[in-house]
Amino acid sequence: MYDPAHFLPSFVWRADRDGLVRYVNPWASRYLGIPAEQIIGRTWRDFVHPDDINSVLDAVRTMGDGSLLRNVDVRLLRGDRVFHWHTLHLQAQRDESGRIGDTVGVATDIHHCRHAWAMYEASERRLKAAFHGARMGAWEWDMKNREVRMTEQLAELYSFPPGTEAVALSDLWNRVAPEYREPFQQKVERALQCGGPFEFDFVLDNDTHPARWLRMRGHAEFDGQGELARVHGVTFDISRQRAAEDSLILSERRYRALVESTGALVWSAHPDGEIRPADEPWGKFTGANPVRLENWGWLDFVHPDDREVAREAWLDVLQKGTAGSITFRMRRYDGRYRMVQAHAAPLYDEHGTLQEWFGTTTDVTAQHEAQAAIEARSLRLNVAMQAAEIHIVALDVASWTLSFEVAGEPQERETLAYEAALSRVHPDDRPVLDRYVRELAAGGDPGAHFEFRVQSPGGEQWMEGSALLQRAADGKPLRLIASVVDITDRKRMELMLRETDRRKDEFLAMLAHELRNPLAPIRTAIALFEKQDGIDQRSAGLIKLMRRQTEHMTRIVDDLLEVSRITQGRIALQLEPLLVGTAVYHAVEAMAASVEARGQHMHVDVSDATAWVRGDATRISQILVNILNNASKYTPEKGNISISARADEQSVEIVTTDTGTGISAELLPKVFELFSQGERTLDRSSGGLGIGLSLVKKLVELHDGTITVQSEGEGRGTTVTVRLPRLHHHERHSAQVLSEPAASAKSTALRLLIVDDNRDAADSLAMLCELEGHSTRTAYSSVEAIEAAAQLRPDAALLDIGLPDIDGYELARRLRPKDETLPFLIAITGYGQAEDRLRAQSAGFDYHFVKPVNAEGLLKLLSSLTAQEPGSRTGDVAPQAADPDAMT
Repeated sequence: MYDPAHFLPSFVWRADRDGLVRYVNPWASRYLGIPAEQIIGRTWRDFVHPDDINSVLDAVRTMGDGSLLRNVDVRLLRGDRVFHWHTLHLQAQRDESGRIGDTVGVATDIHHCRHAWAMYEASERRLKAAFHGARMGAWEWDMKNREVRMTEQLAELYSFPPGTEAVALSDLWNRVAPEYREPFQQKVERALQCGGPFEFDFVLDNDTHPARWLRMRGHAEFDGQGELARVHGVTFDISRQRAAEDSLILSERRYRALVESTGALVWSAHPDGEIRPADEPWGKFTGANPVRLENWGWLDFVHPDDREVAREAWLDVLQKGTAGSITFRMRRYDGRYRMVQAHAAPLYDEHGTLQEWFGTTTDVTAQHEAQAAIEARSLRLNVAMQAAEIHIVALDVASWTLSFEVAGEPQERETLAYEAALSRVHPDDRPVLDRYVRELAAGGDPGAHFEFRVQSPGGEQWMEGSALLQRAADGKPLRLIASVVDITDRKRMELMLRETDRRKDEFLAMLAHELRNPLAPIRTAIALFEKQDGIDQRSAGLIKLMRRQTEHMTRIVDDLLEVSRITQGRIALQLEPLLVGTAVYHAVEAMAASVEARGQHMHVDVSDATAWVRGDATRISQILVNILNNASKYTPEKGNISISARADEQSVEIVTTDTGTGISAELLPKVFELFSQGERTLDRSSGGLGIGLSLVKKLVELHDGTITVQSEGEGRGTTVTVRLPRLHHHERHSAQVLSEPAASAKSTALRLLIVDDNRDAADSLAMLCELEGHSTRTAYSSVEAIEAAAQLRPDAALLDIGLPDIDGYELARRLRPKDETLPFLIAITGYGQAEDRLRAQSAGFDYHFVKPVNAEGLLKLLSSLTAQEPGSRTGDVAPQAADPDAMT
């Protein structure tokens, strides 16, 4: 017997009621580092972390509520005596007395994912703490919906109530002080029109004194049509900084007035004596460029007879490190020498270290204070750069050379030719970065941010940056200034999460396929029961119950596959003109039995029956049936459901409302997230996997539409609105025919060969076909099928694809040699994706059914085959009466 667990790359065991292990797969044996025969007979507690044993026991005890499936996270002991985290999927089996007997456990390694998630949460906490400590809040403006989403720090800055996450854009702007409101809006509009990053300050409208100043930094984002979509940015409190700057400015004004009244010039010097003269007063006094006075250049303006004395006196002051005065003659702008007195005073910090010299020769005190303020701002900027690990890069457009300033080391610079710097960039990123730089240097706007990888001895590093073009006074490009941050850790986390998401999609697809195989014989068996005569009312009710639950399980499997396909971008829509009214009525018809069974009332209102859209008929039906199924599922018996369709010039709106349980305010923003559900009850009466609305949203967006969900709260019903672009008359060329299938010709018996390694599936399908008068022969392997075909000479062969010896594709080629017309080849398989159908067609299959097979569709197909002449098949389209899945 084929054992799937033997090849499963997961820890699998089976234990009896006493906890003794009766089976382990090879993977578990390798993981534990113990031969399988030495594990058998030991208790599972030997391999589970002592702190997690009660969690497993609790999960087993709760299986008494009717469900025999439970999941629990535990740590399992590896062969190297290290515990690793796993998600343990437990499934119990009941014995003849109804008690829980054997328990099967399947453990999936989640150790690295759990570690990554812990790192992510820690990073989030640090980021929030940083925002809180910096009094900084982040925000996002949704310009299409005129809505602002914000962090809790931003809500606090604007004095919004605690817990506020989103407000209208007008509410945010109304918080600006009235006298600043109009300039604020004008600055925002200008910044958004430019498209680049922007920054400006404003005052909030409140009664606090002094006023609260905020600084906003943002960047606009445009959609594919060039329309403004959203704006991202941060806002932080600069009230203290503004107060300090105002105080400094006032102090500078007072000091400047005082110094100007004395007619003195001011200068400063490094501790080593290199002079830094202020610009304007020295220029007016000497008539020369003040740059010439820097360092020791001021000696050129000293009288030749005084030059050496002034130099030695200044060196003496420097050596003593105390205040001193020097008198000498200095040439004025008119060529005359004037006696001036220069007074120098050393400035020490709190540790007694000499920071600089301060002197007065002429009236430049105000300028000196301004220079000190600039240095203070530079220091703050450097501290911020060091904290954020930001690197500043400047590209001289004239020489195409770069200079680098390392964060925290402003004096350490590196100059490099542009081509040499570009050679350090990863080859795959080099063309994109080069195009970005050259476009920006030419005056273009390639965007505010860029990413690239750098090849270094320590490995590959991811960098993110933004750049601005600095122009000269004449408007010509002068240099590019960029800030670059190392984002390697964040990028590795993104790639790890992406890989985890890919594995999840693969698992969902595999799970859905594996679930199809046991559903196939169950669905066939139900069809056999339904065809029996003389069934009593109670048995008929039980059969209907089994059919409903099987169909529900099939829908869940299909939804799993759909989500996986859409996520991987593997769905291609077959777009054609569709009547919206017809699509609505077909969806209502599909849900009629379910709604009637629950005693619910459904109202349909299609006011414009001639409204058209361009869509995929199958997917549009899937959208509407999913929405109606949700409405019915969450609406109590005797409740009301309504669906209406309205149209305007631009779009068609389909609105579904119900009087059901509604959606809580906490869940409403998350209804479109995969596996998102409201509160689960123990009876699972509102069951499902939480993928319905996520799937519907993806399908609607594939049709260039939108979907919204509204609810006034729990117990107050739900409204789902789907908007699709309207298709006008002049755009329609063809429409799908939605009509009842034509009546099939009178059928005759066929000789059928049914091949499936699942005996239950093969035998039940044979019984179903025999009830219709067909002659059948079953085979459970490809070898048996070839022998049986030689004896039976079947009219049609129903083949499973995943056979253990020779797969169904090769078997099809052997059963019907090239240029032969019989037997008809029908694939019965759990593989139903587009590439599977194409592969079946190339192997010679005439029809393709996905497990669990729709019995009515299959029987109608067989009936239609009896009326076909050999060679009349098209090979790619099933009869109209057949199941839609029957197309290859």
